[in-house]
Amino acid sequence: MTEDHLICISCGSSEDIAKVPSTCPACGGILDLVLGSDAPSRVAGPGVWAWASRLPAVRPQNRITLGEGATPVLQASRLARQKGLSDLWIKTDSLMPTGSFKDRAIAVATALACEYDRPGMVLSSSGNAGASGAAYAARAGRPIVILVPRTAPPAKLRQIAITGARLVTVDGPTSECCRLAEELSRERGWVNLTTTFHNPFGVDGYATIAYELAPLKPDVLLLPISSGPLLVGLMKGFEHLHAIGAIDRVPRPVAVQPTACAPIARAFDAGGDVGPWAHQPTIASALNDTLEGYENNGDYTLAKIRRHGGAAIAIAEAQILHSQRELASAEGILLEPSAAITIGAIAPLLAAGLITPDERVVAVGTGHGLKDLSAVSLDTASGATSPQDLLREI
Repeated sequence: MTEDHLICISCGSSEDIAKVPSTCPACGGILDLVLGSDAPSRVAGPGVWAWASRLPAVRPQNRITLGEGATPVLQASRLARQKGLSDLWIKTDSLMPTGSFKDRAIAVATALACEYDRPGMVLSSSGNAGASGAAYAARAGRPIVILVPRTAPPAKLRQIAITGARLVTVDGPTSECCRLAEELSRERGWVNLTTTFHNPFGVDGYATIAYELAPLKPDVLLLPISSGPLLVGLMKGFEHLHAIGAIDRVPRPVAVQPTACAPIARAFDAGGDVGPWAHQPTIASALNDTLEGYENNGDYTLAKIRRHGGAAIAIAEAQILHSQRELASAEGILLEPSAAITIGAIAPLLAAGLITPDERVVAVGTGHGLKDLSAVSLDTASGATSPQDLLREI
């Protein structure tokens, strides 16, 4: 057993990190990475490895990086006033090397595949994780197979294809891709990079967002989620900071999902567990995961939300698109619909008393708008005009 190890949250079994497992071999449960108790501190290191003290032990030559992490956190004062908040910030993980927050998780998992010399990697993705996995596999010089729903945004598919990764489009939802990735991982001995809880190392990659946000002392975190490793990772980071006395409180997490695919939000409202959800299309394609066959992922996320007095909320399609335009026009920050969805949550959260106007609210911008501009039309864009109309107007 290496110093770093994994613990199953269901049966308590320990697993050697050197096996780079996906789920608990004993019961199929979610694995949690257990590290030492040292405080996270930035060190001289590239990318996410600046936080190496709170990541799995990996030799320097295997710390794969494209310069991820340390993204700007921007105050959105104009948008805050429009929304009835006094203090709103956007953590722009949309500015990561491949355009999404997934780079944090993928960098860590790819490094472990190299550290323990695994023969290959595989992942299921709605698009963003696939683009990230393809780029980091290329950086590491490792083979990878990426399973993506055929309905994924074309820009994301092209971003994967250009790296030379083996891209497989699947006629079915993300949950079907996830099932196939787990099967390939088990049969071939490949590392499963899928950024559900099938990649237990990714959670600690996302914890680095908490370390970067800690000086801001947020009260509330607005997080777009499908299964929830982003939320669990941030809470793990803040919990650790609180345990060692580095912060005096842990922020409340708010999970935001599209109404077309909201198994966690529905379970939160009902006060129960995550149940089956029928697949249907949504403009927030990165969040379109029904969790079919791994509903326990959603339950794990729900437990974190409830433990910290958080909430989960679903946002309608029209409001998602309005929020994307609202953020871009008010602050110049272009996020894809799956990331801008958090802005649409502010009004209903205020109305329900789940957040208050004087709290410091941080929305994590998980994906760049250039990832998916499919719903943006020049015919309806503010300011779109012809030269003839312009001459008549001035």
